[in-house]
Amino acid sequence: MKIIYISENKIYKCENGKIAELPSERVLHYTGTIAQINKNKEWKNSGTGAEFMGAAVHPGSEENAYVNINGVAAGGLGIVYSMRLGDMGGIYSKSIDNPNEAEAHIFTGMNTNISTISIKNDRIATSIDGHLAVSDFKGNLDEITDGDSREEDPSWSLTDNRIFCTTAGLARDSRGIIAAVSPRSIMAVDLDGGSIKELYSDEDYDFLKPKNNSHGNLYYIKQPYKAPQEKDPLWKDILLFPFRILKAIGGFLNAFSVIFGGESLQSGKKHGDVKTKQKSDKELYLEGKLLEAEKNEKENSAKGDKNPGILPVNRVLVRTEADGKETVIKRGVLDYTVLDNGDIICSNGKALIRIGEGGEEIIAKAKLAHSICVIK
Repeated sequence: MKIIYISENKIYKCENGKIAELPSERVLHYTGTIAQINKNKEWKNSGTGAEFMGAAVHPGSEENAYVNINGVAAGGLGIVYSMRLGDMGGIYSKSIDNPNEAEAHIFTGMNTNISTISIKNDRIATSIDGHLAVSDFKGNLDEITDGDSREEDPSWSLTDNRIFCTTAGLARDSRGIIAAVSPRSIMAVDLDGGSIKELYSDEDYDFLKPKNNSHGNLYYIKQPYKAPQEKDPLWKDILLFPFRILKAIGGFLNAFSVIFGGESLQSGKKHGDVKTKQKSDKELYLEGKLLEAEKNEKENSAKGDKNPGILPVNRVLVRTEADGKETVIKRGVLDYTVLDNGDIICSNGKALIRIGEGGEEIIAKAKLAHSICVIK
């Protein structure tokens, strides 16, 4: 059994406890092209003049090289994955036994966001620009949902021709900008009957990553919904505007002093404090929110978790049966997949864990592993 997952924007294969990266040909080509472009215009992006004008590109940076690998699933030559490269979204197929073989192109679109994917009978379910869509391996795409909502986490049902996904309503301000997102609920889209049915919703909770097993039991991750904070009124922004301008000028002068004088204008600050620092495990972000890793791990441990992770204790993996009975499988779960025999492989943010009748066992260390799938 091979476990495939995404960790820190890279695709990995775990087999018999051994981890190996599956490099993306598309990412390597794209970042290589960006690096070559930067090298060709290096003359105007280096030196004190470029530093002063804010046009400097420091060694190791890749200007405009935006890469985000969003989803992976078993299918095609081995796996299919979705990504965003700059302004282009794409879906590609890749061999896992021969990872150096040329990847197969399935779909690309400019200014397109493609999220996680699920595959069944050579059909790919995904979310494109926030709406549920189905594609074949030739890239023929059908958009299933529309409207002012956001659908995510699609998953084919193992028992019928439905797709499970989450959905959330969008609230916009007078300028048409998204001001708030409602709690995420679970819905099932019946492709045979052409119907959509809401399965679970609660104004106090988000329901995430729905999947079912061959017995029809539904699994999902449940966490408290946090309503967005109200923005400051316009009068407050006007009142604080002069102070923010002064703060910006001070920041510019301090950066100018560091660049050309090597010293900060702020007492107790060293040159290295001003430059970008590598984020520690205390500064991890999940779903756009700061993840308090150490605090969460302590709380999970205090709850008696055998393998405490770094996700909040109130983010729980739940199984619901046909009679409506709910069972909490594990707390602090980032993502998961359900095996044919009923076992679960999940990520707690630190490691891949297998949960079965015999309890829990750690398969391998894996930082923030998500989009987990299995190839037999």
